[in-house]
Amino acid sequence: MRAERLLRLLLRLQTRGQSTVNELAQYLDVSPRTVQRDLDALSLAGVPVYSVRGRRGGWALLPDYRTRLTGLAPAEVMSVFVGATAHVLADLGMDASSDLAMSKLIAALPESARRDAEFARQRLLIDHAGWDDRREAPRWLDLCRQSIWEERRITITYRDPAEPFDVEPLGLVAKSRTWYLIARRPDGAFRTYRLSRVTSAQATDKTFSRPTDFDLSSYWAEAQQHFLATRPSYPIVLRVRDRAVIRFRPTAPPLPDTDGWFIVHTDLENPNEACAAVLAQAGDANVVAPKELADMVHRAAGEILTSHQPRP
Repeated sequence: MRAERLLRLLLRLQTRGQSTVNELAQYLDVSPRTVQRDLDALSLAGVPVYSVRGRRGGWALLPDYRTRLTGLAPAEVMSVFVGATAHVLADLGMDASSDLAMSKLIAALPESARRDAEFARQRLLIDHAGWDDRREAPRWLDLCRQSIWEERRITITYRDPAEPFDVEPLGLVAKSRTWYLIARRPDGAFRTYRLSRVTSAQATDKTFSRPTDFDLSSYWAEAQQHFLATRPSYPIVLRVRDRAVIRFRPTAPPLPDTDGWFIVHTDLENPNEACAAVLAQAGDANVVAPKELADMVHRAAGEILTSHQPRP
């Protein structure tokens, strides 16, 4: 599969610009020695790659060089035309432009690739929203996007009561139906802000220089890992009726019990959340452990029963 790796290496240099051998090795999941051999192979094939020496050195392509790919595999064509996320484009006001762009791309494809694209579009649709989806209104989204484009600081207030402060907006991330702003604070720290919790936002006249080494996808991957590693954890064990197992996220395969019941291990953030989750199943979930949760559910169920006694 060396040809595919060489193509990925070439496209990486073309889209991301100058990169070190170690960065390319990490991207391609190969050793630095393999990357060096691949760069030599590209050079021998006439591709204008060159090395830049020094502390900020690396490998790059001549600025005017562009690849021209003459063909796409059927799976590659389908992945382009099936993977669009409609609600994200609608939030950004780009849904109409996306439809037009897709039409132009299909028209520009060779006949065989055009058939594959249309075949996929007529048979596959990806809808990321759940049936009970409660979509957050993307407040401040346009202001943040414009400030990111113009590299202009914004003043925000986050989670009242709080004092306004300036940030340098670097990127926007749509996680399911929730938007997040990635920004750098004046002290140089990078932070993630949920847009629905920004209570005020205003553009300023102050511009900034975007960090040359900042990569949005890499930052987001690290931020998600940090969140999962530091979020509160409250492991519980439940006895759940078969039809309700799907309503939990087991941390291990459910174990069959008796009469259509399963033993489910799951992990929630705190006892209150766990109590509410069990009560919501209306008898389809019983607490096995810990005992404190079983006691909480018992007390809460008694209070519900008392408060719903028929009135005389």
